[in-house]
This record gives sequence, structure tokens and C-alpha cells, in this order.
Amino acid sequence: MVPLRKGRRLRRMVRLAHLELLAAMQHAPTLSAAARAAGVAQPAASRLLRELVEGTGIEFFEKFGRTLRPTPSGRLVLQSASRLIADLDRLEEELEAVDKGLIGTVSLGAGVAPCFVLVPRAIDLLAQNAPKIFVRLREGGMEEFTEKLREGQIDLLIGRIENLGRHNDLALEELYDPPMKIVCRPGHPLARKRKVSLDEAINGNWLLPESGTAMRRGVEGLFKIEKKWPVECLVESSSIQANVALLNASDVVWILSADIAAYFEKLGQLNILPVPQLRGPGPVLLVSLKTRNVSAPVARLRECLRTAAKDLAQRY
Repeated sequence: MVPLRKGRRLRRMVRLAHLELLAAMQHAPTLSAAARAAGVAQPAASRLLRELVEGTGIEFFEKFGRTLRPTPSGRLVLQSASRLIADLDRLEEELEAVDKGLIGTVSLGAGVAPCFVLVPRAIDLLAQNAPKIFVRLREGGMEEFTEKLREGQIDLLIGRIENLGRHNDLALEELYDPPMKIVCRPGHPLARKRKVSLDEAINGNWLLPESGTAMRRGVEGLFKIEKKWPVECLVESSSIQANVALLNASDVVWILSADIAAYFEKLGQLNILPVPQLRGPGPVLLVSLKTRNVSAPVARLRECLRTAAKDLAQRY
């Protein structure tokens, strides 16, 4: 292939159909699946790819069996196309918001735990101070959300992130680091005691956080420090709502962040055991992309998240 000629501009040859197909290929396992996602027939998708190669002189994909694998140039193109399509989608959302009398939109991705206390408080603060901002909240896994953040599908991310060294392109800000609390159902035998030792709390049946999570590593660290393991652990789960139900169905004990424990204790759905305060598994982070400019609505929500986190840090 001939090299890309000096002065040739991609914007002169790339059409929206090219971008939509490339954005779909970022996640689709095959070209046919990407074609369906982009709303074109597979022959048309193949033609679009050929146009890009012939127009630039660069091979973006290589064949591997029946599939296409992106070259280093291809990976760069896929990522850029995903961001451009996401930017167009966000522009459409912003225009619709303005048309409805709003001043903008914010897309927030959050792990499970922050959605119970931190995020609701921040959104309530935003509603009081900037009621014309529309917030789209998505709850899910942090690994998935970091990719959506890079692609421009979300603006901010809240939660705990593992292996921070792998995310040099992300701006990471520590919001707060809540301690852990050991909890049980209101009718549990330990709930009637005024003082409970860590040995007593550990010496029973436990509901464990899901393996591989920060909370699971935190509780296993506690067991190692105390040199004691629970009698039985038959269930592991990271679903907070499901765990509260499981807690109330049996005499198991569980561990979770102090702010969430206080939230459910206030609702009468669990008791916090009077054991010494335990250090949390790591700080809750506010995450954004270093290279992306922050809009005014995003900046307002970011400040509200900081304010809510500061209040929680002072309480716990």
C-alpha cells in the first residue's frame, strides 16, 4: 500500500457510515455483528472498510481465521471512531435538553456501593443548586465503565478501581475512604449484646463479598490479622440488596461500608455490631478522562460529589 500522502485529510474521505461501522466494531465479535449493529449489510460493511484502506493506504485490520483483528493503527481508529460517535450522541442529548428548557446533561457511571448513599446525596445537592441539569445514572462494574469513559459514553465515574497503574489516561481523585462495619439481622443473637469482640463476630456463619472485589480482600485481610476464619461461608455475593435479604433470612454476619450500613440500620433492616472500627478496603474515587474538557454541568455535579463525600468522611 502507498503511504498516506502529505496534505491528505481524513475528514475529506471519512463519512458517518464509516464511523458508525468502526464504532460498532469496537465491541462486536465479528464484522457481520458489527454490520448489524451499524444497520448495514455485510457486503456494504466490507466495502466501507475497503474504502478506508484504499483512501489512506493503511491496513487497519488483518485476517485471523474468519475474523478480523485490528492492527495498531486499527485499534487507534476504532477508539477514535467510538469517541466521535459518542460525542455526536451526546450533542444530540444536549440539544434535546436545551430544547426542553434544561441547561445540559451529565452521564454518571457508578459502582454498586456509591449508589446507596454518596450518589443520591450528590444528585440531591445538584437538584437544589442547579435544577436544570439532567443526570443519567448508570450502575455497574468499574472495568466496563472505564472503557465507556474513554469512549465518551459517560462523563464521570465513581467507585473503587483496582490496578491503578494501568489507567495513566484517567484523572483519579480520592473522595472518601469509609471504614467497614460488621452487621447482622436485627434478631441475630449477637444483635442483643452491648459489646461484641472480633473473635465472636468472626466465629459464625458468614455471607462473603464476591471473590476478587476490594471488599472481599478487605474481609480476608481481617481474618488473617485475627488469625481466625468463620465456621461456615456458603454464599458469596456483591449484590447489596440481595445480601440484605439473605441477612434477614438467616443467622449470618456480613461486612460492608459504614455509610451503607448506617443507611440500612436506619431502615431497620440490619444491626451494626459494636466491634472496633475496621479500616475500609480502599478509597472511593472520582474518575474522569485527562484529555477531555469538562462541561459546566459536569463540573457542577463533580463539585456536588465532592461536597457529599466530604460530609460522609466527617461522619465516618
